[in-house]
Amino acid sequence: MEFLKSPFRNEQQFRLFAMLALASFFCGLLVAGRAYIIRHDLTHVNTLKDLYWFRAPTFFFLLWNLFLAWVPYLAALKVERLQRLGSSRFLLWLGLVVWLAFLPNAPYIITDFIHLRHRPPVPFWYDLFLFFTTASLGLILGLLSLYEIHLVLKRWFSKTFAQLLILSAIGLCGFGVWLGRFQRWNSWDIVTRPDALLLDIANTLTTRHALVHAVGISALLSGILLMGYGLLTVMLDDSKTYSGKPRPMK
Repeated sequence: MEFLKSPFRNEQQFRLFAMLALASFFCGLLVAGRAYIIRHDLTHVNTLKDLYWFRAPTFFFLLWNLFLAWVPYLAALKVERLQRLGSSRFLLWLGLVVWLAFLPNAPYIITDFIHLRHRPPVPFWYDLFLFFTTASLGLILGLLSLYEIHLVLKRWFSKTFAQLLILSAIGLCGFGVWLGRFQRWNSWDIVTRPDALLLDIANTLTTRHALVHAVGISALLSGILLMGYGLLTVMLDDSKTYSGKPRPMK
C-alpha cells in the first residue's frame, strides 16, 4: 500500500508533526531572544562548559526538556508505524517500553514554572510567554504520543482493555513526573541506576508522609493529562467525522 512508503500514517499526522516542529523552532527563538537580552551577562561565557553552567540564567534547560518531551512522541510514531508494517512484537514492545519510560518528560515541563520569577533585565511577561509556550508544547507532545499508542493498543486488544492500559500509563506518567521533579530522577536511571531508583520508590511507598505527597502530586498531574487527553481525542475524532476518512500520504 502506498501509505506504507511514508513515515506518516496520513496527511493529518504529517501536519501535526510539522506544526509541532515549527512550534519547537519558535520556542528556540524565544530562548535565543532571552539570551540576546542578557547578552551583557554572557561576556564571560567562552566555552560550551561555561554555557552549560550558565544554563539556568539563559533558560537553555527549557530546550533540553523540550527535546526530552519529543522522545515519547517520536517513539510513539515509530511504534505505530512498525505495527502498520507488521514488524515483530519484540520491536513493538521495546518501543513501548522506551515510550513509557520517557513519557513523563513531556508534561514535566509544566513543573518548570517553579523557576518563573522576575529576572531583570528580561521583562516578566517575556519569561511568562516563554514558559507557557514550552509547557504547552510539552503537554501536547505527551498527549499526542498517548493518542498514537492508544491506536496501537486498540489494534491489539479490546477497546475497554486499551482504555484501561492508557489510564494506567497516565497514572504512571503522573508518578514519573513526581519522581523527576521532587526526587530528581531521570528516565535513563531506569537502566543506569535501577537499584537506587527502586529503593527510593520502595521508601516512598512505605513512608506515610512521602506517600501522601507522591499520591497527591501524581493524582493532580494525572488529572491534567486525563482532561487534556479527553479533549484531544474528541477534537481528533471530530476532525475525522467532518472531513471524512484521512487521506493517506502519497
